[in-house]
Amino acid sequence: MSSSAAMTRPTTERVAVRSRWVVLARAVAAGWSLVYLVLGIGWLAGARGNPADPAVDQAAVLNLLGMLGPTAGAATLTVLAAAGVVLTVFISRRHRSARTDRIVGTVAVALGLVLAVAIPDSRVLQSLGYAPMVLVLAVTGQLPEGAEVMNWGMANLLILTAAGVAWAGVGAARLTAAYRSTGRPGWTRPESVARWGNWVTWIAMAVPLGYAVTRYAWALGIPLGLTQETFEDVRQIAGIGAVLATGGVLGAFLTWGLTRPWGAVFPRWAPGVGGRRVPVALAVVPAGAVAAAVTSAGLMFVRVAIDGRLADFFPVGMDDVAGWLPEMFWPLWGVALGAATLAYVLRRIDEDTDQRPGRTSPLS
Repeated sequence: MSSSAAMTRPTTERVAVRSRWVVLARAVAAGWSLVYLVLGIGWLAGARGNPADPAVDQAAVLNLLGMLGPTAGAATLTVLAAAGVVLTVFISRRHRSARTDRIVGTVAVALGLVLAVAIPDSRVLQSLGYAPMVLVLAVTGQLPEGAEVMNWGMANLLILTAAGVAWAGVGAARLTAAYRSTGRPGWTRPESVARWGNWVTWIAMAVPLGYAVTRYAWALGIPLGLTQETFEDVRQIAGIGAVLATGGVLGAFLTWGLTRPWGAVFPRWAPGVGGRRVPVALAVVPAGAVAAAVTSAGLMFVRVAIDGRLADFFPVGMDDVAGWLPEMFWPLWGVALGAATLAYVLRRIDEDTDQRPGRTSPLS
């Protein structure tokens, strides 16, 4: 086999894998749009299960749908789903111009951000954070009897987040297709990515580490940033906070991997996969989901803090600075993590291009 053929085969395989993920994202995005268009029309007509109705989801007041109310919330979901159906029609067309791809891609990314970031509340992030704990308790039979692991309100937010991530991925693929023929923007070129990519990665690492310091302090019996009265109230659940903080520390370490060689190629000592390239989706999908969940949770904390309703939903007051100030930086964390993930994708694209003789970058 010639060296050219040897280099083309893995490249073809990587393109095929990326194509499969794009197809999956399209399927998820289109499926959500069709199903929620039908459900939204039904909710507007008075059908049961409207997630914007406090009678259905008592915690709906924490997210955008609950703030809008049952009718406006259902109408918002219906309009967003209808927009998704229209986008699906445009994306399915075989002959598209670069201008159309740019417009469709931009709208798809915007739709994804609304679904995954603007609408949800902190329960999405809580689901991701508590999932390992709940799984261990369930496997060991220690899950408290009658404990509610999932309800429709929470499931709806997880569905919206998944659909949002899918739509953002579809939009990114369309924008990539547009830039193939028109040339990539300057900020996506390797020298620019190297500059801003490192900065946003360090920011995405710093914020969760700051949050972890406060939670570890509480677990050690140090009322860092809390009044003594509040500390006595939260002390019994400080261990849970430490577990979540550990998840944040692990996330910071994995975020660092977005800029490290082992984030692109598995270390040699890794059993079964040592020396192989890390699938882009393996890094991008979880990072994108966490970025969306962290940003939506942070925006929720900002809203309730501005409205003066913090103590209505959480066991801390405005005097308990460490109980709410770290969360105010979560939108910055989420945006930085999303940008770091984008930088990782751009670097991987350039790495693949360098290994393809006579070929140009998919974004060039």
